[in-house]
Amino acid sequence: MFCWPYLKRNLLFRIIFLLLISLVIVYNLNFLSNIDQFFNSSQKHLISCYFEEKQDNSLLELNPEEVTKNSIFFVETSCNHKNGINLSLRQGCAIESAANLNPNLNIFVLFVAPSYINNESEIINRFKMYTNVNLRYINFVKYSYNTPLQDFVISNTISTSQWPVSHASDLLRFLTLWKFGGTYLDLDVVLMKSLEGLSNFASIESNTSVASLVLNFDVDKIGRAVANTSINDFASNYCNNDWGYNGPGVITRTLKKICGTNSVTDMNKQKCKGFTVLGTEAFCPISWTDWQLYFNTNTSEEVMVKLKNSIGIHVWNLHSKHTVINVGSKQPYGLVAKQYCPVSFSLAKHVF
Repeated sequence: MFCWPYLKRNLLFRIIFLLLISLVIVYNLNFLSNIDQFFNSSQKHLISCYFEEKQDNSLLELNPEEVTKNSIFFVETSCNHKNGINLSLRQGCAIESAANLNPNLNIFVLFVAPSYINNESEIINRFKMYTNVNLRYINFVKYSYNTPLQDFVISNTISTSQWPVSHASDLLRFLTLWKFGGTYLDLDVVLMKSLEGLSNFASIESNTSVASLVLNFDVDKIGRAVANTSINDFASNYCNNDWGYNGPGVITRTLKKICGTNSVTDMNKQKCKGFTVLGTEAFCPISWTDWQLYFNTNTSEEVMVKLKNSIGIHVWNLHSKHTVINVGSKQPYGLVAKQYCPVSFSLAKHVF
């Protein structure tokens, strides 16, 4: 015999339970969506200055006609310049080392923030002594006109990034080298040798990745091929939630195509049609997993020996920016800075 009141009651409970489950699912989906929207919107202010109007007293805008062959480019993509263009001592060190070692090459430091020269900035004032250092403004949108990245930039896809400042830097390094050729350097690369006479090169940062912290694309056939493949890879494969996919990922994928190999350690000038892929010792003698060695006095002598044949060092600012260098210490990064960017280093009273 069936017990209808019991079955009705049981069915009612099941319906209520399913409704509650549905409500929980809908709530969680909305919650996650709102969190995602909040996260993305919370990052947009970091690049808000990209879309501000240039003021009358803004930094001089880059004129393509002033860019000479094999110029060196740095890109500063933060919006931390409301009170005038400024740079940290470590950023100044990178620029100074490039200027000192490459007196016959033009150095362009490109700012996306439409700000002005801060006459109270010691490091900016010191750059006046270098005739080959040029601080210039670039309009983020206008700079992309008539390039393979025009539609990407105009769509404002960069605002969806979880790391918009970093990804804008990735975009601008490939775009700049596509436009002009020359060398791109990160603002945490200290050069120890001249780049004059070197062309069409990148550097390995690990057994699986080519670095994008230093890139040189000439305007010859192979340089143009690498530039074209790189910029189109960025436009086609952009990923907003992977920090390295649009930087080292782009040049690694590009060179795998150009060189016809999936192994970065097998890339050589012959396979890569004249493009040189330098080993880790060139710019990454210390891997990112060991970045603390640049600040460790106990292993200083060993590290300095390891840097002896390097063209420059990349100090992994993402990880190391808050680690102190004490003036007068034997920390390897400090020793390199004292030798290759003495003016910038001298501005540090106690901590560099």
